Amino acid sequence: MSSGLEIHPVKDVRRQRIAISGIFLMIGIMLGSWFARVPQLRIELGLNFAELGMVLLSQTVGVLLAMQLAGHLSNHLDSRAVIRVTSLVLPWFLPLMAAMPGAVTAGLGMLTWGVIAGLLDVSMNAQGVEVERRARRPVLNSLHAVWGIGALLGSGGTVLAVRADLSLSTHFWVVSVVLVVIALFSGRWLLTESRTASSSAVEKAPKVGFFSGWTRAVIILGGLGAAVALCEGAVSSWGGVFLSEQRGAAANIASLGYFAFIVAQTGTRLIGDRLHRRFGAVALVRWSMAMTAAGVLLAVMVQSVWFGLAGLAMAGVGLAVAIPIISSAVGHGTKSNTSLAIARYSTLHNAGVLAGPAIFGWLAQTFGISTALTLLLVPLGIIGLFASATSPASVRSSSAPPEPGPEPVVPRAA
Repeated sequence: MSSGLEIHPVKDVRRQRIAISGIFLMIGIMLGSWFARVPQLRIELGLNFAELGMVLLSQTVGVLLAMQLAGHLSNHLDSRAVIRVTSLVLPWFLPLMAAMPGAVTAGLGMLTWGVIAGLLDVSMNAQGVEVERRARRPVLNSLHAVWGIGALLGSGGTVLAVRADLSLSTHFWVVSVVLVVIALFSGRWLLTESRTASSSAVEKAPKVGFFSGWTRAVIILGGLGAAVALCEGAVSSWGGVFLSEQRGAAANIASLGYFAFIVAQTGTRLIGDRLHRRFGAVALVRWSMAMTAAGVLLAVMVQSVWFGLAGLAMAGVGLAVAIPIISSAVGHGTKSNTSLAIARYSTLHNAGVLAGPAIFGWLAQTFGISTALTLLLVPLGIIGLFASATSPASVRSSSAPPEPGPEPVVPRAA
């Protein structure tokens, strides 16, 4: 076989896609359940607002630490092994957090949660890239859509748990058991990553150092990911505040701001892979940023609550495909260690997640929410300008043709 491209049975590819979809669903359910219960958790743990902020920040710090650890682990452990362990450990942090006696222990618990979650995040995205390699078509958008569906299921399940008067601890124990069952079934079907290099080359792979994996492409894509995270955090977190403060919306209407955004985002991701195949990564990212900009301008310029909601939904549509495409470009753009590249990229992306709300809050305080939202046109324009960096995500056009012989039938993206 001269080209070195492996032909994988369609059954294995389908199973792997179902398996990694299960992991994305599991994480979505867990986070949807968690965030919907944070207000009650604060009361039960006796945390003031500052202490709650410290506890939540600890998780993000843990994720950033995990990005560095994931790079070192990637030379020794396959992403399948990391997923199998972390996906079984992570769900138990829900009931564990409900039993924490105070702010310090809760912060340490969230820090550890962040480390485990960060390792899992890198590995599950590496598996998603592996599925794209084997299926030879984009799938990361649909995987992120499954995450969104899981988040909606988790938050909806929390509503039912509250109505059933389940205690926080009981609710979290039930969710944890369900998540572990999903993790067990999904872990069985995960496959090892393809190796493009020879076995001797793999054995002689250099050790991963602090500066390993920081290629020019990873830094550019990481900067784009951070910019997307800033815009996404601003629109999703501050959209409701904008409707309330600037459009005079009642509390029940203002709360629809996030709902409109997340439903539009998840719905678009369900068809995002088809759009990716149809238009290509670069053009789709540029059109998506244009859609987001149009949504922001509609919300800011038209003095109407309903047009504001429509603008937030348009922003959800526009921002839906960017992160999956950028993540895919990172994975397909590296020639060796996919997990290391994704870990380095995720460091910058999560820095954007961490800094985004603070930056936007400062802008809103200084210039007003409407002006702060309008200023999002700057990072949106930068993303569009450097969108050509996402070209490796177009896996169908960039992959080598298959070896002579019967071509396997590849399942269509959902």
